[in-house]
Amino acid sequence: MKLLINLCGHDGVISHYAGVGTIVKRYIYTFDYLLNNKDIDYHINLFTPEYNSNSFGYSYHTKVIHQTMKNVSIYELSNGTNANLGYGTPDNWKILSNNTAQIINKINFENYDMVLTIANDTPFAGLLEIIKDANNHKKIWIPHSTGRIHKVDSSIENSDLILNDRIKWEEETIKYINMTSNCYLGATGHYIADHLVSEYGLDSNKILSITNGEILSKPTEYEENDECIRLFEKVKKYDHIILSFARAEKYKNLEATMLLGKAMGIKPVVIAQGYFKGQPIIKDYENCAKETNTLLFVDAPFNFPQYIIKHFNKEMILLVPSQKEIMGLTVNEIRKMNRNNVLIVANNIDGIKEQVNDEYDGVLVDLDDIDNSKNKVLNNFNLKTMKELNEHAQNTLIKDYNFEVNCNNFLNELLGEYYE
Repeated sequence: MKLLINLCGHDGVISHYAGVGTIVKRYIYTFDYLLNNKDIDYHINLFTPEYNSNSFGYSYHTKVIHQTMKNVSIYELSNGTNANLGYGTPDNWKILSNNTAQIINKINFENYDMVLTIANDTPFAGLLEIIKDANNHKKIWIPHSTGRIHKVDSSIENSDLILNDRIKWEEETIKYINMTSNCYLGATGHYIADHLVSEYGLDSNKILSITNGEILSKPTEYEENDECIRLFEKVKKYDHIILSFARAEKYKNLEATMLLGKAMGIKPVVIAQGYFKGQPIIKDYENCAKETNTLLFVDAPFNFPQYIIKHFNKEMILLVPSQKEIMGLTVNEIRKMNRNNVLIVANNIDGIKEQVNDEYDGVLVDLDDIDNSKNKVLNNFNLKTMKELNEHAQNTLIKDYNFEVNCNNFLNELLGEYYE
């Protein structure tokens, strides 16, 4: 079999600043790994916005990894921002999609038994409609957020003003998927699938499962640079900590970690990744940190949270306080680290409660009620309970979130007899 995969991502190809980038990197690695172990002649084209070396999220390390892969080609395309902004607005998404389509539409599909075009997230949603149809061409959109769930995006100034345009962009894609053969929706979890059916009118027969998860066959590697070591000196002196980390988005709800830590009498440690200097929400974090005696880090090294979890040997709480999440990566990333001294706690919302079986492999709380949350967390914050929860979490990880298994099933569904 001769296979071509066109894999599109606004993050994760030559940049890495968000969960979308993390999962796109996992697609690239896992597809390559799985196909390399099959009797398949394959190539993977990676399409991404161009980034200059000073733009937010650019990652030389990520780019080099993908440049050196044998069966991979990278296309860095203009989205109209002069390489300054990877995500952008609907106008930028249209430019990016058109530039990507120009390349894909020049490919002779007759040279392949099958062509898959996988468009990740909102910027590439409109691509499916403007690339050519063929009997051997299957098109998939994998949304990692929607306008109706997340609404405001802090990486874009005045994003609330373009919300209607974003939702329309997504709605048009769902309509196209519904009425077009060989066109599908890749669902990263049950919550997003149900949301798209109920809120966007997606035909449930068009859903393919590609649940977010962890690559369990290789250890997770985190860079341990001098900056991580220096910053950790401020953390390691505490007997216990409650840790949260996220991009500087309101829905990430990082203030709740500060308030819960104060209520519990446990040192809050919060790591926030800002989008630009002077971002207003950072000042809010700083004010709340003063009131709650929180140890706040802004724009620390990307891997600093993992460094803390790996090296903090006393009991700690890892809190996912988000008010909205489709299928967050943090829970399973921490599970993979297999730390008996870490209690995983999460807000009982959306796709998070899909991942956590309350008081079996983690703890769910209602962060609108700090007092009850405090009591529930403290009841589980002991080494005996934490060890039991972690043992169950390892079973959940293997059973539901083995990413190689999930991607293997996804490719098998798309390629059928070619893949068996």
